[in-house]
Amino acid sequence: MNPPTDSPPPSKRHPVLAILLVSLLALIVNCYPVIFCGKSFAATTGVAMLYDWWPPLPGMQPVPQTSNHGSDTPALLIGEIPMGFIESRSVWDHGELPLWDRYGHAGYTLIGQAISMLGDPLQCIVILGHGSATAWDIKFLCAKLLFCAGFGWLILRLTGNRRLSLAYAVLSAYCGAFFYINNHPAFFVFSYAPWILLSALNFLDLSSKKSIRWGLVWLLANFSCFNAGHVEPAVVLIAGLNLAALLCALLRYRNAAGALQIFCRIGIGGLLFLGLTAPVWMSFLGTLGGSYSSHLDVKVYQLPFQNAVGAFDDMFYQLLRTNSSLAPPAPASSLLIFVGCALSVLRWRQMKSNVFYWVNLAAIIVTGGCIFALVPGSLLAAIPFFNHVGHQDTDLSYLLVIQLTVQSAFGFKCLMEQNDLRRAAIDLAATAMVLAAMIALFCIGPLGHLPVPWGYLLCAGLGALGAPLLFCLLAARSQRIPIAGWVGIIILAFIPHFRFGYYNFGPDQWLMIPGVRADLDAPSPAIEKIKAAGPEPFRVMGMGFNLYGDYAAVYGLEDIRSSAPLSNRELINLFQNFPGLQFSGDWMIHITNLAAAQPLLNMLNVKYLLGPPQVALPSGMDFRLVEQSDFGVLENPEVWPRAFFSGRILTVTSNAEFIKTLNQNPTNPFVALTPEEIERQPGLEKLESAQPASISPAAHYQLLPNSTAFDIHAASAGIVCLTEGQASDFFATANGQAKKVLTVNEAFKGIYLNQPGNYHIEFIYRPPHWRLSCSLFWSALAAVTLLASACTIRRTHVYLYGANGKA
Repeated sequence: MNPPTDSPPPSKRHPVLAILLVSLLALIVNCYPVIFCGKSFAATTGVAMLYDWWPPLPGMQPVPQTSNHGSDTPALLIGEIPMGFIESRSVWDHGELPLWDRYGHAGYTLIGQAISMLGDPLQCIVILGHGSATAWDIKFLCAKLLFCAGFGWLILRLTGNRRLSLAYAVLSAYCGAFFYINNHPAFFVFSYAPWILLSALNFLDLSSKKSIRWGLVWLLANFSCFNAGHVEPAVVLIAGLNLAALLCALLRYRNAAGALQIFCRIGIGGLLFLGLTAPVWMSFLGTLGGSYSSHLDVKVYQLPFQNAVGAFDDMFYQLLRTNSSLAPPAPASSLLIFVGCALSVLRWRQMKSNVFYWVNLAAIIVTGGCIFALVPGSLLAAIPFFNHVGHQDTDLSYLLVIQLTVQSAFGFKCLMEQNDLRRAAIDLAATAMVLAAMIALFCIGPLGHLPVPWGYLLCAGLGALGAPLLFCLLAARSQRIPIAGWVGIIILAFIPHFRFGYYNFGPDQWLMIPGVRADLDAPSPAIEKIKAAGPEPFRVMGMGFNLYGDYAAVYGLEDIRSSAPLSNRELINLFQNFPGLQFSGDWMIHITNLAAAQPLLNMLNVKYLLGPPQVALPSGMDFRLVEQSDFGVLENPEVWPRAFFSGRILTVTSNAEFIKTLNQNPTNPFVALTPEEIERQPGLEKLESAQPASISPAAHYQLLPNSTAFDIHAASAGIVCLTEGQASDFFATANGQAKKVLTVNEAFKGIYLNQPGNYHIEFIYRPPHWRLSCSLFWSALAAVTLLASACTIRRTHVYLYGANGKA
């Protein structure tokens, strides 16, 4: 009889399950205010939303404002949250995906913005949850759980060390980058990053028997990351992590046959990825040519080399915010990660046979060089598209955080394998000296006058150095570290990461304190009144920062303002050049003189202006004060109909001439075209001399997510104008017959009717190259489905009959 043996611990028998459970526990501790205390990732941190006063939402508790730590918080609050409501209404109420957004800038592409999140599987949570704050919180929590579990599994794959994989599953919840993106769309992009690298390493591993399965995971991870809501860092992460995995595979299999197989795998995978994402990137590229964007000029931003210490604690980046001439902060790792990276360099001999160690180290040098100006900015300025981003240092920092965190795991693995106390003390002393030198470089540079929090730095540094030193001390005394010892190691390791959890109270300039969960579409008495005023479509505009960004879309109101990255260029030209308006902040529009701006508001179908409750009625104008509740609402009685027929057209040759014509005819709807548009449609020349102009407003509107339909009477031959944007991307029908879509009134759309009569008109949006992109998508999806089916059939066959084909 064999003697009884102790069974291995669960972490050895089921390492992946152990990683998942530890990740879940770390998530609960890290995000306890959101899970248990009614706080929310989707809570405002001082950003205007519905109102430009505090609190910014109806019924919201007047709690103190919290800091956004320099992050672009409005990107979620006034961009993605309204988009979630648009998507949810479109799917639930109309059963279609929204490709177009009628709620901002008089209508523009939604899918072509490349930030719609429609391809992100986690966005289903928001759509199913009708865009609520609770749904967003669940999405954030699921994304962070994915990040923790993915990173734990990645470290297990790279180091083979189970204890280290569990430690990194916990550390990932406290990753320093989340401090900068705690409620930003980049949160979701970043959360898929470990899965991209993990799946790529396994997918390109020629010795793996699960390459097809990992290839499917690779496709899902890259597809999800690309569609997660912030396309610039997504492309950087996808490119950087896949390139590292590709180089690692090529260096492992140094023969022509192996290289050919690797390139075939990545080539086929890349084609499938391009096919699956074609509806987004083809729509984006097709829309880009005629769009306005704040990123049209070549802009390259890099951080000075003396700020390199900020990559290991964003406290140094936060100090940059005290000087507006310097770059904004960027995501960072932690001082504990710095210690691990330093150990990996000092103990390189232990890792000399590990290919990925060297690939990742080289990648860190290249990425860090691009961020901290060691790589000339002129090289970055030569990269198409990337040179227009304007925040290259920030986007590359997401990639650097992943690379540094992986590299630190190699350092701690070396320490665990050779935990000689004397050598560890020497290595940690050298690490402390390098860190001190980097901090000194930061302080003696142009930022030397900034108030560095030395107390925090001392505690974080001692914790980062003390955790590995205590481990070596206890390991040198005994082969089995007692529980009390592990508690001490965990506490010391936690100190550098303490700031990166979520808390209910504390110094909010250094801690993440989420706001209270609120009803994002709580009823507004003023909005309910104007929506009930009548069936005709209209637009609104908030005065000041009311209805900030795209927040009108949350309430189903159409606005002429928006925070969209891409907008109709000709419409923006009108905003920039029309008197009485100020176009600033890359996309904000303010009324500076209501009397001067009214002709444009008339044409744009802006019927209501929403200001503070005590808004004053403009003197000398016929605006009417129709509501004083949560908003003071001014009604514009001169507003043009959304769509109308005209039996006469005017010719304009420039933006300035159109503005002059509109100011001369502020209350009488008209249709103006350029000579080039008139030449496109035979019969229009006759309308230039028609006298007088017969105007008929449309009726019976049907406003759907991707189309606008209405009925109209034409008293003669003439043109129908619909004051909604993006004419070139629509096709139209009149009584079921296709009509050529013309650009009228500078930025809007119309069709020519060659005879009088009653017409049912429909304009339907389809992004540029839509049929081709859909064909590519469905072809790629069919190929992926076949691969998944083949993998399932093969696995079932092996399970039933064994590898040799016998039952």
